[in-house]
Amino acid sequence: MSRFGNWHSQLTALSAAVLSTISFNAQAATATYNPADSTVDLPIVEVLDGNSSSFYSAKLQLVSDNELILIEAQPIPASKGVQRNVFDSATSAVHVAAVVAGSDQYYAKLRLVPGSDPMRFTLEQLVNNQFQGCPDFSTPGPSAGSCVLSGEIKRDITLTKNTLWILSGGVFIGGDKVDSAILTINPGTQIFGQQGADFLWIRRGSKIMAEGTPDNPIVFSGPSQQAAGEWGGLVLSGQARINGCNEDVAVCEVANEAITSEFSGGNNDADSSGILKYVQILFAGFAVRPDEELNGLTMNSVGSGTLVDYVHVHAGLDDGIEMFGGTVNMKHLVLTNIEDDSLDWGLGWRGKAQFVLVKQSANDGDHGIEADNNPTNNNLQPRSKPILSNMTFIGTPVSQSSGVLLRRGTGVNIWNSVFTQFRNCLTIDGEATSALASAPGELTINHSFVHGCENNFSESNNATISTADWFNSQAGNSTADPLLNGYLPTFGSPLTLAGTAVSDAFFTPVDYVGAFRDADDDWTQEWTFPF
Repeated sequence: MSRFGNWHSQLTALSAAVLSTISFNAQAATATYNPADSTVDLPIVEVLDGNSSSFYSAKLQLVSDNELILIEAQPIPASKGVQRNVFDSATSAVHVAAVVAGSDQYYAKLRLVPGSDPMRFTLEQLVNNQFQGCPDFSTPGPSAGSCVLSGEIKRDITLTKNTLWILSGGVFIGGDKVDSAILTINPGTQIFGQQGADFLWIRRGSKIMAEGTPDNPIVFSGPSQQAAGEWGGLVLSGQARINGCNEDVAVCEVANEAITSEFSGGNNDADSSGILKYVQILFAGFAVRPDEELNGLTMNSVGSGTLVDYVHVHAGLDDGIEMFGGTVNMKHLVLTNIEDDSLDWGLGWRGKAQFVLVKQSANDGDHGIEADNNPTNNNLQPRSKPILSNMTFIGTPVSQSSGVLLRRGTGVNIWNSVFTQFRNCLTIDGEATSALASAPGELTINHSFVHGCENNFSESNNATISTADWFNSQAGNSTADPLLNGYLPTFGSPLTLAGTAVSDAFFTPVDYVGAFRDADDDWTQEWTFPF
């Protein structure tokens, strides 16, 4: 770990006059250091706070070799679309994108000292933004500034934006519940798979700490960024509960369906696999065997201690995001041009999600949601039963697809959501799922809209309940035109005041339906891949 004192020595040797002439734009510094009084000027700091952000100019002062104190902060107008410094209140991290020292430029990561007043920060990272050669956990890549990752990595490592990182084959972080490791990925870092069999796997007990920012998202992608399936995908395996074992098994552990040598599961529903924030996962998905593919993002038994927020999965060959059991919670998901199911779950997922946009390709795609419990024993415990709110699903009738397919004994509580333009908007499938529709609180949808599908409601595989009756009997539901312009509600849309707050601390209280409050609330801007 770099020490702030080293940075202090480097900067002190430079002319303060040179530093004071730096202009602030997308290519220049986002901070300057004044050795005369040991202060760091941050002209633009975006403070992230859940769904909103505010902007400040700030000044920090170095008070020891690796500790700084906030001595000044003034509100300023919002400054989107430019490089800036970011304080993320969810992670207590400050990301200083670029401090210029002579001909060098550094990324610095600071961490807020809990409870400090005035606010104090310690230095966690100081990294030259120019390529410095491949570290010893990698090998030189095929082009200048690139490094290759391969095999098992059983120690803590950091991937930085000064290097193009290339995956070669399956790259596994940690052993399975042994030799645990932390993979830290800095804002703006790019990781590429070269072909379908290249993927990144975080094993049980290890963590990925992928903390991007709105102006510097982390990018996982294939080499040409042209077609689905250019690389494998990202997989997290945790130790939360999953079903799929015999009922008398005390701790259920299940092999992954694609890579059967890898296991997930345990008995810790609060388990953490780390952080995914401001992350793009592009052109992933690969058929390891016929009908057994990797997804864009696969989460096996991932626990609620994991933070997943602002994640875009685009052009996946298989599913966009799939959960196998676990309790992982998610916010601000964008799932676009997925060639199979956009959001998929089974084997007992009991997590939560809020603010989800699904936009299907005009030429391909299956279900918006494919929801299962267990395929062989539909009533196996723990039963799949997530809580979902504020979703906007926009489909195309290119296949026999549904906006939501509820099957194989899944439960779910859906709130404040809109489904439109699919072959079928809502489908209840099978006897086990039908039975849950009449069980209080097990299979519900409230304050939601379906409209503009070839069939708004359908049933399949011996379903014993009318999906239309189920929908119409619950509070606040409507088949009225949601009046969308693309994926955003237009002025006068009935969505804007039709929602209700979900009685759960995870959910941001809202009074609107869908992923966006109004036409000015497009939280997909800047950090996502163009879609």
